[in-house]
Amino acid sequence: MADYGQDELGRLPFGAMAAPPNIEHRLLFILHRGLVEARLPAQAGKIQQLHDLADALEPLPGWIASWKDEHLDAARSALATYAARNPDAFGYVDYIDTYEPPAVF
Repeated sequence: MADYGQDELGRLPFGAMAAPPNIEHRLLFILHRGLVEARLPAQAGKIQQLHDLADALEPLPGWIASWKDEHLDAARSALATYAARNPDAFGYVDYIDTYEPPAVF
């Protein structure tokens, strides 16, 4: 197995190990849904909610591209923090643990 090496933040080079297909699909749906949802707090002037959402979603692409199993718990935790701060927001964690995302989004 090749040694890809990690950067100073512990990330592997892009594509070194991709997320499993089911997890990748779930996280891509969450990222898509988050970008759609971002319009709502932006239009309502809810800057803190928009900031919280960006914090929760920002690491997802890098985690998908350079997968480690612990990224799933980190994603779950980040999305749960967003949900706790914004209880009326979309239930992102449910799409990790409970519901299947749509096949096409």
